[in-house]
Amino acid sequence: MDQVITLRDSLSRKLTAMNMLVSGLALLLASVAFFAYDLFTFRANLIANTSTQAKMIAANAVSPLIFDDPQSAQATLAALRASEHVAFAAIYSADGSLFAGYWRGPSKSAIPLPAVNDVSNEQYWFESGQFALVQPIIFQNKPIGTVYIRSDLKAIYARLKTYSLILLIILLASLVAALALSRILQRVISQPILRLAATARQVSRNKDYSLRAFSGADHDEVALLVNAFNEMLLEIQTRDSALQESEQQFRTLADSIPQLAWMGDAEGNLFWYNRRWFEYTGTSHEQMAGWGWASVHDPQILPQVMEKWRHSIATGQPFEMTFPLRGADGLFRQFLTLAMPVRDTHGTVVRWFGSNTDITEQRRSEEAMRQTEKLAATGRLAASIAHEINNPLEAVTNLVYLARKQPPNAAKYLQLADQELDRISQITKNTLGFYRDNASPSQVNISQVLEEVLALYGRKINFKKIILKSDLGDSIEIAGYPGEIRQIFANLIANAIEALLSEGCLRIRAAKARSHDGSAREGVRVTLLDNGSGIALAHRGKIFEPFFTTKKDVGTGLGLWLTLGLVEKHHGSVRVRSSTQPGKTWTAFSVFLPNQP
Repeated sequence: MDQVITLRDSLSRKLTAMNMLVSGLALLLASVAFFAYDLFTFRANLIANTSTQAKMIAANAVSPLIFDDPQSAQATLAALRASEHVAFAAIYSADGSLFAGYWRGPSKSAIPLPAVNDVSNEQYWFESGQFALVQPIIFQNKPIGTVYIRSDLKAIYARLKTYSLILLIILLASLVAALALSRILQRVISQPILRLAATARQVSRNKDYSLRAFSGADHDEVALLVNAFNEMLLEIQTRDSALQESEQQFRTLADSIPQLAWMGDAEGNLFWYNRRWFEYTGTSHEQMAGWGWASVHDPQILPQVMEKWRHSIATGQPFEMTFPLRGADGLFRQFLTLAMPVRDTHGTVVRWFGSNTDITEQRRSEEAMRQTEKLAATGRLAASIAHEINNPLEAVTNLVYLARKQPPNAAKYLQLADQELDRISQITKNTLGFYRDNASPSQVNISQVLEEVLALYGRKINFKKIILKSDLGDSIEIAGYPGEIRQIFANLIANAIEALLSEGCLRIRAAKARSHDGSAREGVRVTLLDNGSGIALAHRGKIFEPFFTTKKDVGTGLGLWLTLGLVEKHHGSVRVRSSTQPGKTWTAFSVFLPNQP
């Protein structure tokens, strides 16, 4: 109610002030125009009347000047007593001396004739609150004297004063009339606007967009405003209904998906969760409001989550992270969390929408597949190792036999047997460390790892008569997990050997390099190039997918999938290029591993 009164008073004051201002300004402009016209007319009349008087005096002063009769000239000037505003008048002879004069006041001091540019023509001017006019006395086309008249401007001052008083009275009367009239007429404008404001306030308070403002029977601008407001309410009502329906559909969808879903404001305060969230965490909306979600996080991982979440809020970049969340049973499960910013038309982030996907079983399945592939790779490697060990064992058996049969040469045969046993020991040592996983990263010599892997596959390389060209660098070291790095290159080298035909060529090069992802990270790049059968274009996008294989009954389809996972675990990358053009088939794998995983 107070707001309505304030609105009415404010609008009434504005309308009244506007009406009075317009009326007063119109009267003022009219008065100024009238005064200006009257002043112009008064000046023109003053000049004309004074000029007429001067000409009459000049005509009557010819004889006195010719006959040197100052008394007659003085009598002529005395007629100016009828003009109450003439302060001084005089007749001057041709040499400029005073011939006869007229003074209204007691002062009889002579006033010299003002200097004029042209004594043969009438001249006049206004100065010091007086009007002055000089009229030549002409006889036989020759000036014989001059009439000089000075008048005050009291008449115009009196006229201006009278007009000002009249203007003030008219202005006050007009303003009073405008005030009374505006008080009556402003209701025609203010009442519809007040009803419009009351409707707008009710709509804003109750969110009821079905209300409409009453426009009345008039068809003026206020009615147009009310009709436009009603049309706006109709549009808002339509959009609000569609929005409520869309929101209901969204909530139904959000509650039905298996993921945990939530929304937050631009500052990162979460204000909405779907039903799945509360079912899993066993919490309430009050507990989760704002930053309450931190209570269901693993305290050891929470600082990392907070740091990354605040970074996304500050930069507006999408949030992606995997971390555990505690369920209502008190157990933690792994969730992949994605959060995307929602922006307005200006690109400003107004809210965040996120989801948590339970990947615990997926992680377990992936780990089981990794272990399966490791066992399969171990089996394949064991076969290669068996072949590698079998040859030196046969040599040892033969050398021991010869040492027994030929005692004089026993020392030489036993020395050769020791060399074969050293070879077996080296193979065994490499094998023992091949799949040994370290708990934390350690320094790994990439050059040495490649040499060890090539040594394990040496028999296969020799059996297929593969030409091996290697440039393994000079003790290139990075931080990583040795067993996993060995497995990366063992898988790639084994695949290359299988892809090569007899007498094929395998090139391996290792060198220090920088990543190609724009971060310019330092590390090592290992490139394996073979001239095998190549990878078909249709298969290149699938070779890193689990269970995809082109080896039919031979492969499991997990080798390259596991390799990519191990490379990504070290924050590295794998690039593949290949050609199946007849006569020019080849495949190149390029692995980049940074200095720090």
